[in-house]
Amino acid sequence: MPSCPNCGTTISSPTKVFTVIVEPKEGEHGLTQRKVGMYSCDKCGTKFPTVVSRQHYLVVAEEQMNKIQTDIKVLKKTNQDLERRIERMDKEYLEIQKTLDSSRREAETKLLQAKMAALEKHVAYLRKEKGELEAKVTKFR
Repeated sequence: MPSCPNCGTTISSPTKVFTVIVEPKEGEHGLTQRKVGMYSCDKCGTKFPTVVSRQHYLVVAEEQMNKIQTDIKVLKKTNQDLERRIERMDKEYLEIQKTLDSSRREAETKLLQAKMAALEKHVAYLRKEKGELEAKVTKFR
């Protein structure tokens, strides 16, 4: 909120607001629209202006504007195509992940089955050895 330049009192709202369009200075491009509020101090009666807001506008040739609009349409379509492609890729990624997980589980299962078969052979061998040792022990008793 602006304050009075004379006494420093803060003023809440302008008595009137004007819209002013400012021509560009040398080297600048476009126009600037300013909203200027006229304030009046209740304490000392001083009236003063303050810029409330600014908006900068560029002046563009019609052909250039049409080209920009066409480019925007093309970019929007390209963006939509890319979004659909990303969605498809995400679905494919999930399917590949599922396939990979199932392949990994199958590989682990085969590995564990091979280890189990080897352990069963080893257990069978140990049982046979135990039986032979028990038979030898009973002969010595």
